[in-house]
Amino acid sequence: MKNSLFTQFLRKPFMTGAICPSSPELAKMLVSGVGIETAGNIAELGPGTGAVTATILQTMPENGKFFAVELNSDVLAELQNRFPQLRVYNDSAAHLGKLIQQENMESLDLVVSGLPWAIFPPPLQDEILQAIYDSLAPGGYFTTFAYLQGVLMPNGMSFRKRLSRMFSVVEKSPIVWRNVPPAFVYRCRK
Repeated sequence: MKNSLFTQFLRKPFMTGAICPSSPELAKMLVSGVGIETAGNIAELGPGTGAVTATILQTMPENGKFFAVELNSDVLAELQNRFPQLRVYNDSAAHLGKLIQQENMESLDLVVSGLPWAIFPPPLQDEILQAIYDSLAPGGYFTTFAYLQGVLMPNGMSFRKRLSRMFSVVEKSPIVWRNVPPAFVYRCRK
């Protein structure tokens, strides 16, 4: 229980934005409509304990390449124990460009994010979003979610504007009520 998301949220509220894992419904919404079935290179940012990771592994093509980036070293061991086949980097999502080089990838077809955007200050949002954009292949997708209450926070509101300025297409999913707390998904295309 030491490394549960709720415990991590209490210990590191500015690193862990969730109090419990994403629901299967939210995980499915995150990977739908973003070409995961044919994606060659995929990265997940902020996988936490792996609720979305499991859905990615079940949905991605058999010959696809996939790695994850998790900054919180306290949940890293649980993630690696749960998915021993997964390459996980204990690093910042802002270093995504360096990590795809380490993976011998030119670019990514899909970036799936569980990062807590609404608690990130604008300069950090910009830094990570730029790293994501620069790492995506033309036509590649970036998908992430936002909790309903987070959209009302100033950083949550500015995040949506940043997405619209950076990506050619930004779509918002219906609300996933079967998640704690309720959330929706942004699907962004380069």
